Amino acid sequence: MPSNIQEQFTQTKHYFILAKKDFFTPYLLSLTFLPLFFAFIFWSVILYAFGSDWYAMLYHHLHWDLNLSITWLMWIQSSLDYIIKATIFVFLAFCFLVFSLLLTLIICSFLAPFVVNFVRNKHYPNCTLEGNTNLISSLLSLLGIYLLYLLFLVFLLPLYFVPFIGSFVILLPNFWLFSKTLVADVGEGIFEKNQLKQVKLEQKGKIRSVTLPLYGLSLIPILGFFAPVFALTTLAHLFLNLKDNKS
Repeated sequence: MPSNIQEQFTQTKHYFILAKKDFFTPYLLSLTFLPLFFAFIFWSVILYAFGSDWYAMLYHHLHWDLNLSITWLMWIQSSLDYIIKATIFVFLAFCFLVFSLLLTLIICSFLAPFVVNFVRNKHYPNCTLEGNTNLISSLLSLLGIYLLYLLFLVFLLPLYFVPFIGSFVILLPNFWLFSKTLVADVGEGIFEKNQLKQVKLEQKGKIRSVTLPLYGLSLIPILGFFAPVFALTTLAHLFLNLKDNKS
């Protein structure tokens, strides 16, 4: 293993250990269950009100009856029905994944300042926070990121329905969104805007070595519910440590 990669691995492990210790404090646990509560309420209402109706409605509109009267040709109709049902399932699962990610990241953008302040006060009390973002600029920045994300989704749309490949292709724009928004949420609360650009350029490898495993955690069932606040905590350690070392 090259020394640079080994160093990044060691540092990433260090940040994860620190974040793990912080995560199980009462304060961060309370922040963790806040997005969980809102996400649960939101999806419970949506699925209760429209879940089965959406599937039935889409199948009704996409169903194509070939009116085959010859018995040995009925397999064509069955195969067509299977393809339509599978396509609808993939589409609804895709929408669920996308909107769940968006909802989680939106909530995290409001929680980020609290997480950053907690980590800073506990571990880096001499590190000054130079971030100077307001709610409107943050929302506009997020809107721009989400628009680019939607463009990526549309561009890659034909690949989503390719067996096996589609399942992996959808991970690419989701990782980009996950990394872009969380790095912005945490970094803009610590660094001045131009400083953050420089840090992201100079420390690209370190940032990616942290965001990749964090994204992997977010994909694991159950653990994914707790990943956002843990990710904010880990990135707060990364950026505060970089800033502390520069001072």
